[in-house]
Amino acid sequence: MTKYSRLLSGLSLLSLTTGAWSCTDTVAPNRQLLRQVMREENGSIRWKVYGFSDDPNKEKVEVYFTNGKVKEVFFRHYGHKEGPGTVFYENGTLSETGHWHEDNRVGEFRYYRQDGKLECVQYFGLIGESIEPR
Repeated sequence: MTKYSRLLSGLSLLSLTTGAWSCTDTVAPNRQLLRQVMREENGSIRWKVYGFSDDPNKEKVEVYFTNGKVKEVFFRHYGHKEGPGTVFYENGTLSETGHWHEDNRVGEFRYYRQDGKLECVQYFGLIGESIEPR
């Protein structure tokens, strides 16, 4: 037995008897991990897809204009739009915001003009139908 292998066996025995050696998950919960980048023929990024360390079925999708600015950001769960979504104009100003549930708009959606002023607010029910606010 070499000096190195004796040292390793001693460390293994120490870890069994004291419990001093343990592995813990050092990945932060809900950490975004880049999964995919799709590029146009000219090399500009078309979209990016991020996964999450705490839920392998959840994704964040960023869609880009050809000028490199973000066009849209939304989340998917099991392949369906789920959670907050944001759309931007090509000049970078906000176009719309709202929440999605199983590919349907739900709750309040806000729509903005290109100058950044609020254009209108629309409300949606649980199955994506437009409803009047109370």
